[in-house]
Amino acid sequence: MNPVPGFDEFRFTYGGFAHRVLKKGDGSGPGVLIIQELPGITRHTIKLAERLYADGFTVYLPVLFGEPNSPFEPLKNLAKVCVSFEFRVLANRRRGPVADWLRALCRRMQQECGGVPVGAIGMCFTGGFALTLMIDEAVAAPVSCQPGNLDGMLGKKARASLGVTAADMAAARKRSEEDDVPLMGMRFSHDVMCPRSRFDYLQDQFGERFRRIEIDSSLFNERRIPITAHSVLTIDFVDEPNHPTRRAYDEMVAFFREQLHKKAEA
Repeated sequence: MNPVPGFDEFRFTYGGFAHRVLKKGDGSGPGVLIIQELPGITRHTIKLAERLYADGFTVYLPVLFGEPNSPFEPLKNLAKVCVSFEFRVLANRRRGPVADWLRALCRRMQQECGGVPVGAIGMCFTGGFALTLMIDEAVAAPVSCQPGNLDGMLGKKARASLGVTAADMAAARKRSEEDDVPLMGMRFSHDVMCPRSRFDYLQDQFGERFRRIEIDSSLFNERRIPITAHSVLTIDFVDEPNHPTRRAYDEMVAFFREQLHKKAEA
């Protein structure tokens, strides 16, 4: 069990499942949930949490698999996910227990952060969780970052899919319309693990309420972003003024402040 300097830790149990949760902040700032991506909670994910904390948020980072500050090990974590009942149902487009666990955690976050609704970031194969979580009134600022899924990338349907049930997608769309909850999405333009068709599908589902951020990663792009770039906020993030990934992060922070402030006043 790897402790992370500067973070508090607690164990959260719901629905018969329990996971460690790293927390940075005392609840005086709005809550933001970071759902880890497949490579694990690497130093890049820890830095994302620290940036959000420095920008005034209380950050929650559940340890769903692997250990914090572990090496980059996507294949090892994929093996863990594939044999886990909590995640295995995602491949069959049925809501897994981990989604309900995360929604319960968001409700606790809201309570701990003065009753203000929270933001949530799903990344890579957890990107689709942003849609499942936004069904809950505790979540007012969902972000789907380079969303992938366990269905694969072959075929038109798989390339557009986020691994979300039809019922959850309909409920997310209804919540977006009725409660004015936008969805933010971000990806690199040539990311084969998150094809453009996936964002086209979200655009079709949410219309103007889908805030679409796509960063040029084509060959010979102006900022020399690798064509293999995938993780906008972590591994491929460049913390330099006016860099496209830094601009995407700044837009996300503005999105959180706008949405959470608006919901707190409602």
